[in-house]
Amino acid sequence: MAKSDLDNDQKLGVSKDKLTQTLTLEEVCPTWARKMKVGLSKADRHILSHDSKYCLVGEAWGFTGRQTGYYIAPLIPFVGCWTCVKYGRAMGKESREKSNNNNTSGFLRLIAEFLQHWNEKHRNITERLIRDKR
Repeated sequence: MAKSDLDNDQKLGVSKDKLTQTLTLEEVCPTWARKMKVGLSKADRHILSHDSKYCLVGEAWGFTGRQTGYYIAPLIPFVGCWTCVKYGRAMGKESREKSNNNNTSGFLRLIAEFLQHWNEKHRNITERLIRDKR
């Protein structure tokens, strides 16, 4: 990192440590993080399986629907993310298969993989959403 870049980061109040810190589920998806801790209701599982805008991946994108290319698959490469679409579908499938089970352990692997992808490709979206709430 060049000195001028470091100076700019310090002016913005961002430390180098903060830039390399991994975002947690609580930071990326606070609503779904709370739901996962207490257990998913039948309504929560229905949302995960059927409503991509309000699912866990949708919350990460700010409930905009951008993760699905505004619901038009050909636009995904331009406005959304195909990998996020795949994670949303996988979580929906997991939710449907475990619909009568309140155990969230099946989601842990998917959530860990999704968070790794999110931190590598989209962490700027979370940072912008947090900044906009202030």
